[in-house]
Amino acid sequence: MRSSLNHPPLLRRLTIAGGLAATLAFGTVSAAGGVQAQASSGADLPAGAAVATSAPLKDYDREIVDQFDSANSVGHIRHLAVDIGPRLNGTPQEREGAEYIGGVLESYGFEVTLQSWGPVSTKQVAKVTSPDADLPGGPNWQMYASASGKFTGNAGVEGQVVYAKTGQSAADFPADTAGKVVLMDYSTTASIRNTAVANAVSRGAIAVVLAYATGNSAPPSFTLTTSQPEIPVIGGGSAHHTWIRELLDKGPLTLRIATNQYANPMGTNVIGIRHAVGDPTGTTAPIVMVGAHIDSVLGAPGAHDDASGNGVSLEVARVLSQYPLDKELRIGGFGGEEGGLLGARAYVNTLTAAEKARFVGEWQMDMVGTPYEPARLWALTPNGQSNFVVQEAYDAAARVGFDGLRNCRLGQSDHQAFYDVGIPSSLFIWLDYRPPTPPAVCGPTGGTYVTEPQYHRPTDTMDNISPERLQITLDVVGGAVAHNALNAVTVSAASDAGQPLAGAPVRADCGNGPRDLGTTGADGRLEAVLPHVTCDFTTTVEGRVATERGVSIAGDRAVKMTVDFTKPTISLTTPADGAVFTLGAAATASYRCDDNLSGVASCAGTVPDGGPLDTSAVGFHEFTVKAADNAGNAADRKATYQVVYPWHAYFPETMEGKAGSAVPIKFGLGGDRGAGVIASGYPVSRPVACDTGKPTGPAEPTSGPGNSKLGYEDGQYNYVWKTERDWSKTCRQFELKLDDGSSHFTTITLK
Repeated sequence: MRSSLNHPPLLRRLTIAGGLAATLAFGTVSAAGGVQAQASSGADLPAGAAVATSAPLKDYDREIVDQFDSANSVGHIRHLAVDIGPRLNGTPQEREGAEYIGGVLESYGFEVTLQSWGPVSTKQVAKVTSPDADLPGGPNWQMYASASGKFTGNAGVEGQVVYAKTGQSAADFPADTAGKVVLMDYSTTASIRNTAVANAVSRGAIAVVLAYATGNSAPPSFTLTTSQPEIPVIGGGSAHHTWIRELLDKGPLTLRIATNQYANPMGTNVIGIRHAVGDPTGTTAPIVMVGAHIDSVLGAPGAHDDASGNGVSLEVARVLSQYPLDKELRIGGFGGEEGGLLGARAYVNTLTAAEKARFVGEWQMDMVGTPYEPARLWALTPNGQSNFVVQEAYDAAARVGFDGLRNCRLGQSDHQAFYDVGIPSSLFIWLDYRPPTPPAVCGPTGGTYVTEPQYHRPTDTMDNISPERLQITLDVVGGAVAHNALNAVTVSAASDAGQPLAGAPVRADCGNGPRDLGTTGADGRLEAVLPHVTCDFTTTVEGRVATERGVSIAGDRAVKMTVDFTKPTISLTTPADGAVFTLGAAATASYRCDDNLSGVASCAGTVPDGGPLDTSAVGFHEFTVKAADNAGNAADRKATYQVVYPWHAYFPETMEGKAGSAVPIKFGLGGDRGAGVIASGYPVSRPVACDTGKPTGPAEPTSGPGNSKLGYEDGQYNYVWKTERDWSKTCRQFELKLDDGSSHFTTITLK
C-alpha cells in the first residue's frame, strides 16, 4: 500500500485525508449483462469435480471456495519476496516480478501482456547478497546507493565485513579494515556521515554501509559533502544493521555489493486476460478484475505489501481457470503503486470507454494477510461509501460465515485509479483501521489507521505473512470474485395456480452428478451461480418432481421449467360403472390416462386396455385403473360391473291362482348351475295392492311349511311356491333373487 505522501517516515499512526405446476424461471441477478453462447458439456468442468459421488455436490460458490488454498498463495509470495526480493519501481526486480506473475498466469491459460509505461524517476539501488551466509529476510537485500559513491554495475564488489561504530575516530576501526566492507552507524548529521565515510576510505575500505543502529527504519537516502567515487557507499535500514551485527557475532561474514543507477527507467504492469466463452476477442463480455501491485518500497522485500495481494490473485486465477466462464477474467499486477499509483493509472488510461463500461468491478488486493493482531479485514473506498464490489464481498463473507469484514474510507492504493473512471472498486486490506466513531462512520474525513511494525521496512518478510488470514481473504474476496465471474441464475418455484413455493429444494446436474443449489425462499425464489454449462434442473415439492433437461446456461439468461402438480385424468369407457354382462359374454376393457401438462402418464388397469373383462363368474366385480406421471402425481378410478346368468323366465309377470295351492315358478339359467343359485333369504313374497301393485306389508320367506322347494329337470329350474289359504282374495308379489345379484318378480291374484 502506498503511504500518504506527506507522512513523516517515523510516524506510525496516520491520518486519512482524503420450481402443482412449479415454474422455475432463471433470470439475471448480477450487475452486468451476459453474453449468449453455445452451451458446453460437463466435460468443460474441472477434472477434480467430474466424478459423481454418492452425496450431492455443493453449489458452485462453495465448491470454488473449497478449492482456494492459501498454501499456494504463500508459495507465490515467497518467490516474489524471497527469491526475487525487494521490487522497487523501475528496477529489474519489478520487471522480474511481473514476468513471474505473467508466467504463472500463462500456465493457467491466460493471455498475458507485459505493459511498459513511464519513464519514472531515477532509482539508485544496491543489491546486497552473501556467498557464504544465509541473510535474514534474504537472500537479496536492497539498500540505497548514494550517488556520492561508485556505481559498480552488476559486477559489484565482495569482501568481509567489519564494524566501525560511528567511524569518527581511528579507535572505531579494526586494524584490518583495508580491503573490507565497513558497516557504520548512520547519522542524520551530514558532517558526521561525511567524516565516517572519509575515514573508512582512508583505511582502505572497498565499500561502506551506513545503517541505522536503532529504531525501526527503512534505508536512508543521502549525499556526502565529499564524494567517494572509488567505492560504493550505501544506506541500510535498522534491520540490516541488526542482522549484520548478529551474523558478525557468529563469525566472519562476506557480503557482495552491486550498485546501480537506473536513469529514468520504465515501470511494468502485467495483465492476464482469460476471455469469455464465445467472446475470444474480448469485445462484449462483462469484465471481472482482480488487482494487486508488484512493487515494494526501497529495501523492503514486500512480502505483505504487496506480494500477499499477488499471492491471493494468482490463487483466484488458478481455481477459476478450471471453469468455462461467460465473463472475462482479468488479473492485474501493477508497478509503481508506491510512487503514486503510477502503473494502475497508466493501465486505466489504456481502457476505452466501451471497455470501461463492461467492467463488473475491480477487487484490489493490497496487504491481505498480516499476522499483526490488531489488524482486521477492511473494504475501503475513496469516498467511504459501500458499492457493488464492497457489497459482493459482504455477501461472500456471509456465505462462508465470516462476520469480521468492515468498510470505510481510504484511497492510497490502485483501486483509486479505477474509482476515478467510474469503475466499481475497493481496496481489501488487513489493517488496524480506526473510524472516527464506533460503529464505523465513514464521512468525508474517514478515520486513522496504524500499520503493522514491518510496514515499508526490510522486516516485511515471510514472518509478516499469516496463511490463516490469507485464507480468509481468499474465501471472502476470492469468493466474491468467483461469484461474479459465474453466470447469475434466479430460480422461481410456483404452483400451477401461480402461487410461490417456499422451501423447494433445487438441484442441477451439469454433467458431473447432482448438485444442491439450495432451497427457495419465502417468495419462491432461489439465486445461484453457474459456469457456462448445460444442466438438468430438478425440484421436488411434496413428492412431486419437476425436471427440465438440457438447459443451456450461457451468460446471465432466463429459462423456465414446469413441475406438474395436477393429478392425471383417467377416462374409463368399459366397463362403465353399473354395467351388466351375461355370464361368459365377451367384453373388452377400454380406458386411457392423460397428464394435464406433459401429456405423458403411466396407466394400469385390472386388465390392460383392450384386454378381456372377467365374466367367468356371476356377481359384482370391481375394475380399477391407476395412473402416475413423471412428476409423482397419482390418480385412480374404479368401476363396478355385474355378471348375471343368461335368464329365461317360464312364468308370466302376472298370474292367477287359488289360495293354499302350489304355484310352479319355472326359469332357465342357460344350464344347470347347481342348487345354490338362489340368494340366501330368498325367495320372498309380500302383500301388494291389487290395483296399484304397491307393497302393503313386509316381505316373508317362502321356505318352511308347505314344502316349497327348488328342482332342476329338462334344462329348467322349478321352484314350487306353496301359497297360504288365508291369502284368499289378496294379491302377492313373488321375488326371486339369484346369487348373481339379479331379482325377478311376478304378481299373483289369489282366489
